[in-house]
Amino acid sequence: MKPGVTKQQLIKSLEATLRLTREDIVALVLVSRYEPDDTVIIHSTGGIQTVDIACNSGIAIIRDVCRAID
Repeated sequence: MKPGVTKQQLIKSLEATLRLTREDIVALVLVSRYEPDDTVIIHSTGGIQTVDIACNSGIAIIRDVCRAID
């Protein structure tokens, strides 16, 4: 991650961007399952998906979340 940017900030920014695409994304929620801030829960009109983001860089988080909704 870029210094000064937290995973929470990145997820909130990505959530705002994805909501603008009208892809039925309701929310992205960062949670801790096994490590601090290691999972993103994608809430959409079609249900819920989880994405493991442990040890991911910022760009890897974006890729993993986008792959999950594609």
